[in-house]
Amino acid sequence: MSSDLSTYKLNHTMIRVKDPKRSVEFYQFLGLTLVNKLDMPEAKFCNYFLAYTGPKSLQGECKYWTDRNAVLELTHNYGTENDPNYSIVNGNTEPYRGFGHLAISVDNIEAACKRIEDAGYPFQKKLTEGRMKHIAFAKDPDGYWVEIIRRGDEDMGTTTDPSSYRLNHTMLRVKSAEESLKFYQEKLGMTLVRTAENPDNKFNLYFLGYPGANPKIQEGVRNPVAEWEGLLELTWNYGTEKQEGPVYHNGNAEPQGFGHICISVDDIQAACDRFESLKVDFKKRLADGRMNNIAFLLDPDGYWIEVVQNDKLKRTSNV
Repeated sequence: MSSDLSTYKLNHTMIRVKDPKRSVEFYQFLGLTLVNKLDMPEAKFCNYFLAYTGPKSLQGECKYWTDRNAVLELTHNYGTENDPNYSIVNGNTEPYRGFGHLAISVDNIEAACKRIEDAGYPFQKKLTEGRMKHIAFAKDPDGYWVEIIRRGDEDMGTTTDPSSYRLNHTMLRVKSAEESLKFYQEKLGMTLVRTAENPDNKFNLYFLGYPGANPKIQEGVRNPVAEWEGLLELTWNYGTEKQEGPVYHNGNAEPQGFGHICISVDDIQAACDRFESLKVDFKKRLADGRMNNIAFLLDPDGYWIEVVQNDKLKRTSNV
């Protein structure tokens, strides 16, 4: 049985959090809804899954949370909220750079940023700061960066509706653009939908995703895929490909923070068989460990990629 790559979704991004109450509250303030919660008392951790589900959202309500693009998974290890020595690395501080940020696209960026600021949440970069006046970076309770970008170029007035926001992309820094683009396109079946070259600042951005569940690309606007959900942004800083050894922190070595991205697939066994045939490196195969319903791949930089079954597409013995 073969696996149909056109059905794949960039299902979720996992980040570890110190205090789930504060983190869930922050992301709900940004318009996300708690769509699933998996408590694992025997392993002393809990996962919270959030997504945009309202009537103005791109995907709306879904019966199966694994059938979505762009879910946010918050992982809480019991007791960290009361541990004064526990802290998260956000992926943007040396020597632990790697994961960069999450990004939400909004209807009215000025009003959205004012709403966040009025609520008392800090910013890494406000709209008025720096050279790039069209983006901002808010900070969540653990210091992770959340980029705020504009959807469309039209004037949206003075109000903002968080229920219409999109969880647009997840940014990872990569050592070699060539190797990473080959991996995500040829091995994971993603499509390169946008490239932004910045030779003056010596970095390029590459946006990849699964087009099947996203709207037609907008032409003639600043960011033609701002309406999308579930993009992966790869950031390549010129020259890193020439450095010896690993360049970036994958978030799972100590100190921890970002955990993984996850793709949902039509047939997990067939998908994993395909990855094996392509000689993809595994962190965990389906048969390894206690959880025989998930696998983890490793990308060229050592970032973890979880593979899960899309429950909507799950095949039975009668199919």
